[in-house]
Amino acid sequence: MKSPLLASKLCEIFGKDGEITVRRMLAAAAGDYPALVKGVSDFIDAADQLVQRFSSLHQVQADLSGDAFSDWNLKTGRIDSGKQWKTLLDYADADLEDSIHAWRLLVQPDDLQAFNAAVVAHARGESRFFQAECRLKSKTGSWKSLFLKGMVAARDAAGEPVRLLLLHRDITEFRASAVEAESARVSAEAASRARSFFIANMSHEIRTPMNGIIGMTDLALDTQLDAEQRHYLKTVKSSAESLLSIVNDVLDFSKIEAGKLRFEKIPFSLSSLVFEAVRNQAVEAHKKGLEVIVSLSPDVPARIVGDPTRVRQVISNLMGNAVKFTEQGTLSVTVSVEERGADFVLLRFAVRDTGIGIPVSRQGAVFEAFSQADDSTTRRYGGTGLGLSICTHLVQLMGGKIWLDSAEGQGSCFYFTARFSVDSAVEDEVKESRFDGQRLLLLEGHPALAEQLAMLLTDCGVQVTVIADPQEALAVLKKTQTLGFPYSIVMADAHMPPPAGIVLAESWKSLGYPGKLIMLLDTEQQRQHLKRLRELGVDAHLVKPVAREDLIEALQSLDGQREAEDLLLDSFVFPEQFSGNESEQVEVLLVEDNPVNQELAQRLLIKRGYSMTLANNGAEAVECFEKAHFDLILMDVQMPVMDGIEAAESIRSREMRRSWVVSQEFRPVYIIAMTANAMDGDRERCLQAGMNDYVAKPIKPSELYAAIDRGLSDGQGSEDDASALRTLTETSLDLRAAMRDLGDQDLLQTMAGMLVSEWDQHLSRIQSDLTEKNAEKLCMDAHTIKSLLAIFHGEKARRMALELEHAAKQAEGVDWGHCVQLAATLAEEMAQLKPEMEHFVRDGSLR
Repeated sequence: MKSPLLASKLCEIFGKDGEITVRRMLAAAAGDYPALVKGVSDFIDAADQLVQRFSSLHQVQADLSGDAFSDWNLKTGRIDSGKQWKTLLDYADADLEDSIHAWRLLVQPDDLQAFNAAVVAHARGESRFFQAECRLKSKTGSWKSLFLKGMVAARDAAGEPVRLLLLHRDITEFRASAVEAESARVSAEAASRARSFFIANMSHEIRTPMNGIIGMTDLALDTQLDAEQRHYLKTVKSSAESLLSIVNDVLDFSKIEAGKLRFEKIPFSLSSLVFEAVRNQAVEAHKKGLEVIVSLSPDVPARIVGDPTRVRQVISNLMGNAVKFTEQGTLSVTVSVEERGADFVLLRFAVRDTGIGIPVSRQGAVFEAFSQADDSTTRRYGGTGLGLSICTHLVQLMGGKIWLDSAEGQGSCFYFTARFSVDSAVEDEVKESRFDGQRLLLLEGHPALAEQLAMLLTDCGVQVTVIADPQEALAVLKKTQTLGFPYSIVMADAHMPPPAGIVLAESWKSLGYPGKLIMLLDTEQQRQHLKRLRELGVDAHLVKPVAREDLIEALQSLDGQREAEDLLLDSFVFPEQFSGNESEQVEVLLVEDNPVNQELAQRLLIKRGYSMTLANNGAEAVECFEKAHFDLILMDVQMPVMDGIEAAESIRSREMRRSWVVSQEFRPVYIIAMTANAMDGDRERCLQAGMNDYVAKPIKPSELYAAIDRGLSDGQGSEDDASALRTLTETSLDLRAAMRDLGDQDLLQTMAGMLVSEWDQHLSRIQSDLTEKNAEKLCMDAHTIKSLLAIFHGEKARRMALELEHAAKQAEGVDWGHCVQLAATLAEEMAQLKPEMEHFVRDGSLR
């Protein structure tokens, strides 16, 4: 064999580098060709054996994994090894050529294009491997999905790929499972949406009559009734409120399951919230003769940041259970600091009772949905069994945990922790009132309550003496008076037996004792004895459970630091008849379709002395707004003909025109939404439609009056009103808000590009509709523009499009001249928005 031929053969195997190597070997051998040939031959044999061993290993691996490895010769166009890819596609070896061309003919064209692009990018050195998913046609004619991964194994002298190693993996079943999973996900989401829609509708259908029942019962209880009638009405109200509580539990549980429960982060007074939650339950507790004690540790922050509604919900639920399952004894709520960091506090809440207790075997189950300690508990005490399950989820969402300590027949204590931020700015401003030098005699027979009150008084600098025996207390009073060193204040529990309690208040003046008298009452005693105590001239009274703030206010009133009449210690008396400035008549537009709710709202408004106009649906409301001035509007959300959302948007559109005509001093009307919908997002929908406030049904008089007072509190309009008007009148896009809504800037930029590309077409369609006087098409095209602008928060232009949409669907005939004016104004506004949109499409920057 001549050396050039040998070098040529080796070059085919090893490439250009091999030829150079062989030529060097030949030169070194100095013509001893036989020895060189034998050495090279042995080398080739060893290499061939090594290749066979690797091929065998690859084959074993392929057989075990079900994959196919192929060696593609890019120069000859043949697949030199790895024929198992045919088996993956159900072909016999003889059915197809061992060629790359035959393989390509089986690939779905779109997938082949993606595969080629991946190979080219890899060949350029852009990736270590290439991979793609391709559908290949099997022998049966069906498409099989294959995962392909490979790399270039050899290149020629010019660096061009000559060999390619390719892995084939059948992922057909995996892809089918993924499709099924996606289909299941879509079905589940559809079912979830359907359920949410059903729950929202059922909430509305249930809450609407409940609103009438509870509201009208409240009004009836505020009239002259005999004892029997009042008993019946209280029973009706109690039953209605119980039903409403069940509805609320089911709704909350559904929202938690769907992951739709949202938490606010707002500052609030912890003490006020805890006492408010407990006092609502204390009414029933005091009826059963139970003592209620609330205690907050001194190191608990005065104000924290979190969701007060959810904290109140957990406390109220645990307290409600404690009242329900306790027949005698004491209920207590304590709050302490579990952990405190630089910017957070972990609080521990404990709700303890002396009730029936829970067996150890059932303690884990009580936190599960629809579960109580046993079946007899449900029959005797009622309830859905959802309360503790809801509390568990709420506590977890607040970064805490919930657990219990209980023994059957010995009561229970439920604990939970929750994490909050501290409102440090307000915390630093808190100042304690001091009453140093004051001496107080506390007549209290309940040891735990006496200890709590004594601690509060001592913290305020008061010197406290506690006596539990009434006879001993009376003797101490006489002795200190005789010695000329009387107590400056006497605080006595009205529950104590004579000669203490109410008897002490009745004989106080006859005792001639120089100190001041404070009576401790529970809610039942307050109703029974408050009038009598005022007649007796008792200096002050406190309703249990006693908060630190209430105690300080009472001491201040006795010390002359504030007028006793300013004390707001009675939370359970019906609100007095509203006495406003009758010279300034308040005009209210009530928009409500339900006759019972109309009657209830009318009575509440008349009770306040307001002048009222009634509209039965949104369309009537818009007509009334055009004809008269109103100080505020009470707007139901779900109504026939036109719902409250549409009506509010239409009113705001008309206000926008008025603001241009009148002046910058124009003030939008205050709109309060009234809705029985309880699903997440209802409040936001109302506010986005231009409403100012939100009252949930069943409407509570106190909540409705509070919302009205907020609307009427500032005759010149609040800062929120001014902000809302600026939003209506200023030309702008809020792309940051759009980004928050969508959560994907690339997608938002793509959508913006699509809108910009079709910008002129949308406006051309509007002009064409006007030319053809096609009201139906104009309404649809205006609606499309409105929806597109809403995505990018182009509020002013969106409301213009909304007004054009409403103008195009007037039942009594379209005012085409007015529509032309609206379209021209819309076009001008959109022309001002377009540059900002184009800028966003170009560089994606959010302004």
